[in-house]
Amino acid sequence: MTGITRTINANNPDIKVLEEAASLILKGELLVCPTDTGYAFAANALDTIAIGKIFTLKKRSSDNPIHVAVSSMVEAEKYAYVNETARILAREFLPGALTLILPRREIVPPLLTGNRDTIGIRVPDNQAILTIAHIADCPLTATSANISGKGTPYAAEEVVEQLGDSIHGVALILDQGELTSREVSTIVDLSTTPPRILRQGRIGKQDILRVLYSRAS
Repeated sequence: MTGITRTINANNPDIKVLEEAASLILKGELLVCPTDTGYAFAANALDTIAIGKIFTLKKRSSDNPIHVAVSSMVEAEKYAYVNETARILAREFLPGALTLILPRREIVPPLLTGNRDTIGIRVPDNQAILTIAHIADCPLTATSANISGKGTPYAAEEVVEQLGDSIHGVALILDQGELTSREVSTIVDLSTTPPRILRQGRIGKQDILRVLYSRAS
């Protein structure tokens, strides 16, 4: 199965299309799906064969971890050890462009995390990927649907152009149109004390610090 495209509405995606996507995820297939920070490769993040497909398709180094999208922080508890700081930030900023680095649980394949003991957790502000994760009842990979070293795609056509013939490795493309936001997620490492901001994206460093310090005071 290769390269089927379904057009979806950002505000009201067709549930039948999302059910089709979730079914493919559970069969070990690889999808292209919109998020709030670009188009991503979505696969079952607990399926090592599916994860391997992504590393191959992206030409990505196996020591470079892949972050995951979950439908809620309740779901995140199944795959990461979620601390109170994570819950505080989640209440303030999620769903949204924030990636929380947390200690991973044993259920998470080491291949996904580049053999690290941590995992990057996202709850994207995008109805399609959140619903697919909920229906499939598994975490989804949320790595940019690009070739490593190339730009993040913000339209389905950009993914097809970058991948070329390799697009045949994708079972389904969910086309939400061109995404308006061009900012990456902010990455906060909560596996260390104090927390570290590894990358500033749409959510500013000062906003993160404001929430953390206001809760601590």
